[in-house]
Amino acid sequence: MYSLLKFLKKYHYILLFLILEVLCITMLIKNLPYQKRKLTKVGNAISGSFFKTKTNFTDYFSLKEENKLMLEHNAMLMSELYKINADTNLVCDSLSHDFNFIPANVINNSVNNVNNYLLIDKGRKDGLKKDMGVICEKGVVGKIVNVTENYASVMSMLHSYSVISARFTGNQHIANVSWGNTDYRYGTVSDIPLHLHLNNGDTLVTSGFSNIYPSDIMVGTIEEMLNKESKDFNTAKIRFSTNFSTLRHVFVIENLHETEIDSLTINQ
Repeated sequence: MYSLLKFLKKYHYILLFLILEVLCITMLIKNLPYQKRKLTKVGNAISGSFFKTKTNFTDYFSLKEENKLMLEHNAMLMSELYKINADTNLVCDSLSHDFNFIPANVINNSVNNVNNYLLIDKGRKDGLKKDMGVICEKGVVGKIVNVTENYASVMSMLHSYSVISARFTGNQHIANVSWGNTDYRYGTVSDIPLHLHLNNGDTLVTSGFSNIYPSDIMVGTIEEMLNKESKDFNTAKIRFSTNFSTLRHVFVIENLHETEIDSLTINQ
C-alpha cells in the first residue's frame, strides 16, 4: 500500500494529464461528428492491423496440422480413385488395383550417394511394413526396406539396386527403369525392343506387374536415346517425374490383396 501511494505521489501529474486527455478525447468524439469519424477510422485501422497480425501468427502455427489434414484427404482421394478404376476396368484383375494410400512426411533424405535412402515419420503402428511402395504426387519414390514402430526407411529410386517395371503410355510396351548413379534428375530405361520407335517426351508409368506399385503411376519422360549396349535392345535416358531433392510429403501404398495374390504366385 505504501508503494502504491509513493507511486501515485511521484507520477500524479502524469496520471492527471492522461485522465484529462482521455476525457477530452471522449467529449470530442461525442460532440464533433467529423472528429468522431476520423478517430473511429484510425481505431478501426489499428484494431484491424492487430487482428490481422494475430490471425497470421495463428495460421502460421496451424500450418502443420492443416498440411496433415490435406495429406490425409489426398490419400483418401487416391484410394477412392483406384477403387473406381478397378470397378470400371474390364481387362485387368480388380484385385491388383485395390490399394490404400498412407500419407507420411520425409524427415531425412539423400540424393548424392551411390545408394540413397529416405526416412519417413510413419512406422509399424501405422500399418507400414517392408516392401511397400512409396510415391509422391509427382510419381514413384521408392520402396520400404526397414520398419520400426514409428519410422520407416525407404530405398529411393536413386539406388544401385532399384529397378522398376514401367510401361510406355503411347504403345503399351514394357521396359525396366533404373538410376544411372550420377544425376538425381535422370535414370536409364533398358530392355526397349529394337523395333520400338521413341520420341523425346514419351511418357513412362508403372506397369502394375508387381504388388509394390499400382499401374499408371508416373515414372518420367524420355530425354534422349542412348548408344546401343546390346544388339537385342535399346536404352534411353529418362527424366524422373519426381524431384527427389525437394521431397517433403509421400504416400505409402498398401495393397489390400497382397497376401491373396502372393499365395497364387507361390502356387504357380
